[in-house]
Formats: sequence, C-alpha cells, structure tokens
Amino acid sequence: MKKQYTLLMTLVALLAVSISALAQKKKGAAPENPEAGKFKVEQSKLLPKLKRLAITELTVNYKLTTTAKTIVREKGAGKIAGARVTAYLEFTDSEPTPEDFQGITDHFYRYFQKQLKANGIDTVGWNEIVASEFYQKIGDDEKDDDKKEGGGNAWVVSTANKGKIVHNGMVGFAGNKGKRAADFAEQFGTAASFKVNVDFAEVLVNLELKTTARKDLYDGWYYPESTSKKYTWGVHAQMMVGDPENKQASYIWAQKGWPEFVLQWRDIAVAGEYSESMTEDASKARSGLAKQFAFSKELTPVLVQATRAKYIAAAKNAVERWVDAFVARAVSMRN
Repeated sequence: MKKQYTLLMTLVALLAVSISALAQKKKGAAPENPEAGKFKVEQSKLLPKLKRLAITELTVNYKLTTTAKTIVREKGAGKIAGARVTAYLEFTDSEPTPEDFQGITDHFYRYFQKQLKANGIDTVGWNEIVASEFYQKIGDDEKDDDKKEGGGNAWVVSTANKGKIVHNGMVGFAGNKGKRAADFAEQFGTAASFKVNVDFAEVLVNLELKTTARKDLYDGWYYPESTSKKYTWGVHAQMMVGDPENKQASYIWAQKGWPEFVLQWRDIAVAGEYSESMTEDASKARSGLAKQFAFSKELTPVLVQATRAKYIAAAKNAVERWVDAFVARAVSMRN
C-alpha cells in the first residue's frame, strides 16, 4: 500500500510539472531568449497568427555619434539643470565605406530570413517582393542613404538589398497605397517594414541637485542660497540595438485587421568588447549659443576607438542577436 501511495504521489508531482510547463508555453508567455521580452508586442493581434512574413524593407541607422541627456527639476526649490555627454566613434585605421554598411545590412536581411524559416515561419523571396505592384508603385524619392544628424546624434542609413523606403513615419498607409498594401498581404501573407538602430555604445548620464536655503544669522553673518550639482556618467563600448531615434518605427500589416507598430521597451545590449580604447576629448565639446540654450552643462566627450574590421564584426553579431530575440518573441506568441 505504501509503495502504491508513493507511486501515486510521484505521478501527481510529474503531472503538476507538466501542467506548469504547458502553461509557460501559452500565448504571450515569456520566451526563452531573455532579450525577447524587450519587444513591446504584448497586445499584438498579428504576431500570434504569423505563418509567413514578407520583409518589404529593412532599414538600419548606424550611429557614429551618440548622446545621452538629462534634465532635472529639484522638488521644493524648483531649480532646473541639465547635462549631456556625447560619445564619438573613431576608427584607428580607416572608416567603413558605404559598401561596408550595405554588407552588414544585407547580412542582417539574410540572417533574418534564415531564422524565420528555421523556426517554422515561411518567408517571401526578395525578387517576388520587388516584382509586386505594391512595391513597383513606391517612389524612389524617399530613399536617402546619406549621413544624418540631430540632437547630438549622427548616423549612416542603409537599406537591405538597396531597396526602397516602403513606410515612413508613425502613421499607417493611406489611400491607394493602403489598398495595394492589403492586396500585397492577401497574396503573400503578413508583411513588414523594419526600422532598426545600431548604436556603438551605451551612454548614461545622471544629475543630482541640492539647494541649501539662504541663512541670516542676525549676528553679522549672512549665507546666500546655494545649489550644488553632482554629475555621474559613463560610456560602455558595446553594441545596442533598438528603435530608431528619428521618428521612425517598424510597421507590420496583414490583409485584414489593424496594422501595428513593433517597438521595444529597451535596447538589446550585445555583450562583447570591440573597441581598442576609450579616451576623453575636450576638443569635441560643443560651443556657442547652441550649447548655452540646450543644457547648462556639457560633460567632456568620449572617443570610442576601434578598427574597421572589429566594428563590422561586432555590428553583424549585434543584428543577429536582434533577429534571434525578435523571432523568439514571435514564436512564443503563436496561437
């Protein structure tokens, strides 16, 4: 009897473990890839039904200058102050060419296609996409692979297969383009335009304010109000992959239902040192009116130095890790 009881309890325990494991695999459960949870797609209606994906665009912004900023308002005293720190990517041998960036982006696209198929999600060949009416009627005027800059940041833009810019901004397709997009999805399945940012470093800055009220001791001594500022900052030379910073976002749509933007809660940090050295360079600091009006304090800029080959290898590894995380998230949400 005792043996039967022990066997019964063992079976109950195994059943409980099995039920728990199945529960973890339900729709929306946390995926096994720890970075996959950084995609802000919990409410997606399209990813759980994803059986085939047509990547109509894959545009990547490669950061060459990256800036972190902060503005602090002190409670009570109401004092406001700001700080910023900028990191510059500097190559010790020769700068990557447009062809180098194109090579990274095309590698990104091929790896994306490969990983989708490896995880049971069918894909659409590039030639089929290009031959479609939807793609053919998209103008070339939106394409721009030149350097961009703004807000203390600078980047190079590259589009996979030297393709067109299929989607722009934070609104959906409209009019005839919207109709053609729906027809495209009817023919090929779920479609997407991906926009991704590849940064060369993680930059952090923090500011603490503390105001000491004025004091009049009425004995001949008077102490005016004073405010102290404590700055802490850091630069970590590791690849960071996330959403673009130029009001662009990845966009996914199907024949029916509302289209969706694919965003991230946080950038995906890719471990692995690629830089040769890092050093402060005061000569890179901004000057003039722009500096005075934007922030009250600019911290000494940092140069992140790397060889061209090491940067390219690190960037390719970074986009692969982004693909792994996205595919893991999509697979975890299947119905």
